[in-house]
Amino acid sequence: MTRKLRGPVGWVVAVLLLAVAATAGCSGREDGAATGADSSADAGGGVDASGAPGVADAGDGADEETAEGGGGGGADEGAGPLAVDTVAIAQARDVVRTGTMQLTVDDVDATLVDVRRLATDAGGFVADEQVRARDAEVDVTVRVPADRFDDVRGAIGELGDVAEQNVEARDVTAEVVDVESRIASLRASVVRVRGLLSQSGDVAQLALVEGELARREAELEALLGQQRVLRDQVDLATLTVHMSEDEAPAPSDDTPGFADGLRRGWVAAVDGGRIALAVAGFVLPFAVPVALVALGIRRWQRRRPSAATAD
Repeated sequence: MTRKLRGPVGWVVAVLLLAVAATAGCSGREDGAATGADSSADAGGGVDASGAPGVADAGDGADEETAEGGGGGGADEGAGPLAVDTVAIAQARDVVRTGTMQLTVDDVDATLVDVRRLATDAGGFVADEQVRARDAEVDVTVRVPADRFDDVRGAIGELGDVAEQNVEARDVTAEVVDVESRIASLRASVVRVRGLLSQSGDVAQLALVEGELARREAELEALLGQQRVLRDQVDLATLTVHMSEDEAPAPSDDTPGFADGLRRGWVAAVDGGRIALAVAGFVLPFAVPVALVALGIRRWQRRRPSAATAD
C-alpha cells in the first residue's frame, strides 16, 4: 500500500509535482512549435528553392529571348538601311558609259538592219551611220538607255564574231553638281540684276545694268546647255560598232581552158611589147650621142695606122 503524505510535507510535494508537470508541458509545446516551424521552414525553403530558380530561369529565358529579339531586330534594322543606302548611293552617281566594237559578219546589210532593230527595241536610236559598200564595211553608232547598254552590247555581239571591243565608264557626278550649283547662283544673280534694272536712274546706268544682265543671261544659257549635254550623256550610253565581211575567197570549180590560155598569152605578149617599147623610148635619147662618139673614135683609129705607114 502506498503511504499517503499528510501535512505540510504533502503540500510541498504536490506543488513540486505540479511545477514539474507544467514545465514538461511547456517544453513539449515549445518543441512541437519549433518542430512545426522547422518543418514549415523546410517546406517553404523547398518551395522557394524550387520556385525561385524556376522564376529566375523563366526571367533569364525571357531576358535572353528579349535580348535575342532586340538584337535581331537591331541587326535587321541596321543591315536594312545600310544596304538601301549603299544602293541609293550607287544609283545616285552620274556615270557616262561608252563602248566600241569590231564585228566580223557574213552580210553587212542584214546585220545593219538587226543593229537598228536592237537599238529601237531598247528605247534608243541610231545616232550615226556610215556605209562603204565597195569595201563591205559599215560604221554605226547607237544611243541606248544606260540601264540597257550591257544587254544591247551583248545582243549585237551575238550577230557575228567579235574581233575587239572596249567599254569605258566615266563618273561625272562632280561636274553635274558643279554645274547645278553655278546655275542656281546665276539664276539668283539674274533676278537681282533685273531688280536693279527697274531702279536705274539715267541712261548710262540703264545701259550698264542691261549689259551686265545680258552677260549673266548668256552665261546662264551656256551652263544650261552644258547641263543638258551632261544629262544626255548620262541617260543614254553610246556604242560604236564597226562591221565588215569576211574577205576569204570563195572556192571556184572553173578550170581554165584553151581560150583562157590564149587570152592570157596575148595579154602577156602585148604587155611585153609595151615594156620593150618603153625601154627603147627610154634608151633612145642616150643612144644617139653614144653612137656619134663611137663613130668618131672608129674613124680616128682608122686614120692613125695610115699616117704611121706613110712615115
